[in-house]
Amino acid sequence: MKKRIAFICSVESSKLSDAHIFKDLCLVPILLGEYLGYEVSIVTTEMNETLLQQSFPAVKFEHVPFGIDYVANMNAYLVKHAKDIDLVFAIGPYPSYLSILQTYKQYNPNGKIYMKLDVNRFWLNRLKTYPYFLELLQLCDLLTSECASIQTAIREFTQLDVKHIPNGFYEHFHTEPVQFHEKENRILSVGRLDAPEKQTIFTVKAFLAAQLTDWELRLVGPMSESFQQELTMVLDGHPCATQVTIVGPIYDKVQLEEEYRKAKIFCLTSTVECYAHVFAEAAKNGCYIVTTDVDGAADITQQQRFGIIHPTHDWESVGKTLRQISQQETLLADTCQQLQAYARKELNWQHIVKNVAAYLNE
Repeated sequence: MKKRIAFICSVESSKLSDAHIFKDLCLVPILLGEYLGYEVSIVTTEMNETLLQQSFPAVKFEHVPFGIDYVANMNAYLVKHAKDIDLVFAIGPYPSYLSILQTYKQYNPNGKIYMKLDVNRFWLNRLKTYPYFLELLQLCDLLTSECASIQTAIREFTQLDVKHIPNGFYEHFHTEPVQFHEKENRILSVGRLDAPEKQTIFTVKAFLAAQLTDWELRLVGPMSESFQQELTMVLDGHPCATQVTIVGPIYDKVQLEEEYRKAKIFCLTSTVECYAHVFAEAAKNGCYIVTTDVDGAADITQQQRFGIIHPTHDWESVGKTLRQISQQETLLADTCQQLQAYARKELNWQHIVKNVAAYLNE
């Protein structure tokens, strides 16, 4: 009989979007299960089962109703099924997990729990004040942090053996390494452009301030109408406004890959992140990374070897960096080759889950 891994969702991830299917919270248990030859289930209230089946036919969606008490419903599910689950995958040390994972261990003491922490520095500071935090982590057989600095901080606070597992990229289709001559004078920003923590306006202001006559800034991702109006106000009347292209959301994976491949520089001006997934995508495609000081920035740039880190909110210094870096063709070409080689070797999710399996002794 095959062993089984189950992604048991917390209250916070009880309704999974289509995008979530291709992000760490679903990819890690799915790819780990594929590597180990385990059956894989995603246990939650809501997700696009049709898309899941099209993308990963072997993975099962198991429905647990949200109702008036999701935790009670999940506990009832585990009372019945815990003994059939060899490995539980959990993401984020949310309070709802304490009762859920206690129930799992009660009904399957030999089962293992792997928690991917997904914690940034601000959340960690709050977590340290919550009594449940340490108790929850002590239930887990494997704890991993995406960022080396967060790994160290949690180790020191909890005295637990937290491993370092970075976020990676998932290849929907095979891609050849990018040659630098394929790239254009493009600066790329990808994400939910109107999210307050993304501070996309800072990226735009920095680009305009840099006055790069033969460069283009491309903004990829969804945005609200009100944010688009705000963006228009910033661009209105500026001599470089026509060099800013609002691409909008891209759902076609080939087209999105092409945006990364053609960019020489990737720019992120967020105020808070926990090793943004776009970092791995940019690195895999050989983009020099200009970023604010968010968690994961030091890891992906290898202590600023392949990028420059700025204080959050300091878009003026980002603008100066864009101007300086855009003129350093040799640096950009070297980064294209070296960062890409590192990312393709170390940051492919298919490779990363092998390290997870080793830590689990599976």
